[in-house]
Amino acid sequence: MALPKDILQKINDLEKRIEALERSSQIKDVKIPTGGKLVANSESSDPPVENGKIYYNSTTNTLRKCTNNVWSDLT
Repeated sequence: MALPKDILQKINDLEKRIEALERSSQIKDVKIPTGGKLVANSESSDPPVENGKIYYNSTTNTLRKCTNNVWSDLT
């Protein structure tokens, strides 16, 4: 028994979305196009360390980065 067309289309759409998610988790560089902007999470204090993570500290009004398990201002 064949599946209805609308079900097959939904399955195909889901497969494409899964493939796109798999590709996005493999991105190594972030490139921001001219005129674009990077939006970082905003926190009032340092979150748990996570190397490579950046965030905006809303208390000190600074962009912060985590390198070698230490938070520091991004200058």
